Amino acid sequence: MKIQPIHHIPMKPEYKSPYSAAFSVEDAKLVFFSGCCTVPVYHMHPHDPVEEKKWLVDDAKEQTERTFKHIEDVLKAAGGDFSSVLKITIFTTDISKQGIINEVSARYFGEANPPARSILEVKSLAHPGMFVEIEGVAAVAKTG
Repeated sequence: MKIQPIHHIPMKPEYKSPYSAAFSVEDAKLVFFSGCCTVPVYHMHPHDPVEEKKWLVDDAKEQTERTFKHIEDVLKAAGGDFSSVLKITIFTTDISKQGIINEVSARYFGEANPPARSILEVKSLAHPGMFVEIEGVAAVAKTG
C-alpha cells in the first residue's frame, strides 16, 4: 500500500496547517467512517435522553477529545490508525472554537501530513448540545 501526500507547495512548519491539500492512494482498502461525535458510535435508538445527556454535558474540548477517541476505536477495528486517514469533514455548531478542534486534531494526526479536510459550521447536530461531528475516509492495507 502506498499513501502519498500531495503538497502543491512545500509544507513549511510555520504554517502549522491543520490539513493537507490532498493524498493519492495505491493498493489499499478504503474505509469510510460515519459521523463520529461525543456520543458513542453505537448507542440506543431511539435516543435515550438520560443516557445521551451524560455525553453532552462537557465543554467543546472534552467533546472533541471523546470524538477523536471514538474515531480511533473505529480505525483500530478497520486495521488502521490516524496515519491511515486521508480526508475528514468536520461539522461544528461553533466555528469560533475551531482552535480547540485544531489543537486536538494536531495531537492525533501530527503536524507533518494531516488529512485533507473541510470544516463547516452548522446550526445543530443530531444531539442537542453536541459541539462537533467528524466523518472521514481512511486507507488501510489489504488483508488476505
